[in-house]
Amino acid sequence: MRRVVLLVALLAGLAGGGATAPAAQAGCAFIVVWHDRAYTGYGGPDQASTIEPGAPIDGAVEPVCNDTVGADEGPTAVAARRIAGMSPAVEILAQQTALVAYGYYPDAKGFPTTSAGPPHDETRGCTVGGPVRITGRAHVDLGMLSVAVRDTTVRLHHLLRGSALIFVDGYTGINGLQRNRFPYIGEGQLVRVHARFCKVPGSEGTKIVARRIVPAGPIVAPSTAEDILGDHWRGSPGVVSKTTGEHALAVTIVILLAAVGVGTVLTTHRRRSLPPPTG
Repeated sequence: MRRVVLLVALLAGLAGGGATAPAAQAGCAFIVVWHDRAYTGYGGPDQASTIEPGAPIDGAVEPVCNDTVGADEGPTAVAARRIAGMSPAVEILAQQTALVAYGYYPDAKGFPTTSAGPPHDETRGCTVGGPVRITGRAHVDLGMLSVAVRDTTVRLHHLLRGSALIFVDGYTGINGLQRNRFPYIGEGQLVRVHARFCKVPGSEGTKIVARRIVPAGPIVAPSTAEDILGDHWRGSPGVVSKTTGEHALAVTIVILLAAVGVGTVLTTHRRRSLPPPTG
């Protein structure tokens, strides 16, 4: 079976409109690799319909997702095009889907969008709590950000494999981190996230919504397809593709979110000296 086995439709609903898969591929992420960059869809067909296609590009492929032990499929060529006015290093068009390179955040401040209306707001419908500052290495995934927590100003509960899931929206500023003129976070980048807690009615725990993200260490190199999808994204006999395995954290997070309620993010972290919880 091709396509990354992630619960993308569920993740999109929980994240308030992040990455989405075309209807025909519901339940699986549509990922394309071009020039050793991994791209994933966002916005859905409505957004793609407002985009002006540019010239065709060569060499785009859909990675293998061998989710069955013993399967040996390989990547397949995909027809792709530039998007008028946009560098293909940032965004391309394939199968009537706008695809953005991993590391860019279409909902963040400074990224051009084609949708009308106010910026996407992850705090809408929830009660905004106190501030929190989290420092750690970033894992970029499907328009969201998970941070392997090194330090936090507030006690966080039920940390999942050491990482806090951070929601990025139209009010999130990504400062000091940029590529091709747009906000960009590379895989493994040490970041400091200034965020607010956000309590969703009827949920257990709180979301963490970023308001500003800045580097907390040297700027890392741009993320390659191997960084995002794993060394075996092209497929390997008798091996379950790392396209799934490398994203096990994302899958687990989505399942946890589904279990505890829409928009819920539960994290924890032990710190040397912690003030009382807020938010």
